[in-house]
Amino acid sequence: MIRIVFFNTWLLLSTIKQISAISYNQPKICSNASWNSTAITVADSTTIGQYPFATFVDTNNTIYVSTRTNNSIIVGQNGNFALPINISIENFYYSPSLFVTDAYDIYVDSGQTYYQVGNWSSNSTGSVPEMYECAGCWGLFVDIRNYLYCSVYVNHQVVSKSVNDSSNIWDIVAGTNISGNTSFALNYPRGIYVDVYLNLYVSDSKNNRIQKFSSGQSSGITLAGNGAANTIVLDGPASVVLDADGYLYIVDSNNHRIIGSDVNGFRCIAGCSAAAGTTPTNLWYPTTLSFDSYGNLVVTDQYNNRIQKFIIATNTCATPTTVTTTSNAMTTSLTLY
Repeated sequence: MIRIVFFNTWLLLSTIKQISAISYNQPKICSNASWNSTAITVADSTTIGQYPFATFVDTNNTIYVSTRTNNSIIVGQNGNFALPINISIENFYYSPSLFVTDAYDIYVDSGQTYYQVGNWSSNSTGSVPEMYECAGCWGLFVDIRNYLYCSVYVNHQVVSKSVNDSSNIWDIVAGTNISGNTSFALNYPRGIYVDVYLNLYVSDSKNNRIQKFSSGQSSGITLAGNGAANTIVLDGPASVVLDADGYLYIVDSNNHRIIGSDVNGFRCIAGCSAAAGTTPTNLWYPTTLSFDSYGNLVVTDQYNNRIQKFIIATNTCATPTTVTTTSNAMTTSLTLY
């Protein structure tokens, strides 16, 4: 037997090619990946005001921030806020959620005051109401079918409708309108995420868990936190995103940290003292996170009035695949990485 080994590793900080038509980044993160514990501040209160709530990073690494004090969206092209763009949106009062599509339609929630989700398009002169609601959306997401999802915080449910449907009729896709901790119930849901298979992931904040609702199912499965086996303790999870392999990255808000998962289980990535603080190694009630195209983590550090970037330091991996061929002379086994 002759064993020939080839190595093809992911290059550190290389931009990851991903599924087209999605506007967010899902980088390949290896099990040995690590991030610098000291963050870089990409925007602070002089640019984004006090208590920013929601941040979104698109595939061009442009960062969008929903502000409270300016009642607008502040945009840092290519992640640079030296010359920020200020987008004023009609009937907008700070949004706890924010989503930008690949067509650069910006969805923001004004349910706290104006009871609607607005859509600001770059080729229009203003925002258009997309959904009217009786309470605020603490999570917004647009899936690959152009369905808009809203986690209605005080109603303990997630609702959805097509953005191509002009009616104000939506479907309840998770939760029962009554708080609870069963597989069918939610308790003040916050950040949401919908994968390309239309599975819904919910930061079930007051139940201290992450729930997965498979496409078309009203009963959820607990992936992390209370009720999950071999997991990690969460306190007020505020946001959840997935990497290219479907592993979870969670804003554990009340523990002031970021949690990640891989083939070995859950681990802390940032803010690992689990104590609020103002240094570059601390977070203070973080709310949302996004990957950029390099695998860096961009975090809304709410009570520190800043947007923090944790730079990926290590990210190399090789997955072996063995192919065996047989001839009359000998058997050859190729192990490909």
